[in-house]
Amino acid sequence: MSEKRVIEILKSCNALLEGHFRYTSGRHGKQYFEKIRIVQEPRFVDELGRMMAAMMDDIREEIDLVCAPAYGAVVFGFATALHMGRSFAFLQRDNESRMSVRSGFSDIVRSSRILLVEDVCTTGGSIVESIDTLNSAGAEVVHVGLIVDRTAGKMKLESPYRALLSVEAVSWDSEECPLCREGIPITVPGSSGKKG
Repeated sequence: MSEKRVIEILKSCNALLEGHFRYTSGRHGKQYFEKIRIVQEPRFVDELGRMMAAMMDDIREEIDLVCAPAYGAVVFGFATALHMGRSFAFLQRDNESRMSVRSGFSDIVRSSRILLVEDVCTTGGSIVESIDTLNSAGAEVVHVGLIVDRTAGKMKLESPYRALLSVEAVSWDSEECPLCREGIPITVPGSSGKKG
């Protein structure tokens, strides 16, 4: 398992983009990980799930269930669960854009020790929301696994976390964005259904 291999996968799928982007968090930046391009290559999803499972091998016995928020992280969470030999459930946003446990998964989530898998993290807001949702459902998030941590390990969570790739990606509030000041057109890639 190496960060070099993750970068190779991202590049081979054209999933590492450069430009001016508005992230789901609302912040702006120069780099975007277009994870949907990885999803188009099941062999890479499988490999990343295997890598995530291997990275979590030392805590495998502490994990009852792997969860992931919809939509982007679902395939990575599923692949991780498959390689860990654990059950899988996912979270999704409700009609009011609040994260919730997907209908039908409440019973297996309740009282489970969970590995929460997320694809790309910029600020950690969606992860915090997912942890809060799982805690409210009666679960314990034992650990968080990320495909890409854009905070370079600086994110503050109540659960410990690990990432297959950790990078320091500079981002700005929209009011402070130098790319906006330069008049560079902005791209709003992807969508998690999150409002704001």
